Amino acid sequence: MDIFNFLREQSSTPSPTDELLYEFVAIELSNSIVKQGLWTKALSDSNWDHPSAKALYVKMRITQLRGEILAETRQRMAVLVDPVSEAREFGLTDEDVEYLGKPIKAIRYVEKYCITKDNLAKAIGCGKIRAVLCREVLWVEDRVMG
Repeated sequence: MDIFNFLREQSSTPSPTDELLYEFVAIELSNSIVKQGLWTKALSDSNWDHPSAKALYVKMRITQLRGEILAETRQRMAVLVDPVSEAREFGLTDEDVEYLGKPIKAIRYVEKYCITKDNLAKAIGCGKIRAVLCREVLWVEDRVMG
């Protein structure tokens, strides 16, 4: 067996996510919930053959749902990549963010710079690193201690 046949066989089995998406669409259909525009396109693309349109509708709806999931995932990732957005979404005020400059959760700081919590606490205590406590989570400025 070559790699292309192997990959083809693997892609024919739906992933757990796909299985959930198909189940979701099945529930929509059983409850007569259809996206009218998408259903009309499916009918049009299948020359008004209802069984073919239903199959096409399911494929298009799955594609649509995957797109929605991808868009939401990208939005969540953008928040994680942008520390200021993450901090604001968490609840830090504009003043907190301005005070810290580039905020980062203290636990991430410890991992990023491979230092101990005690060393970070000492740096905060002697003013080398600024810190803000918000909803019981410690945020610090993201810079190397000097």
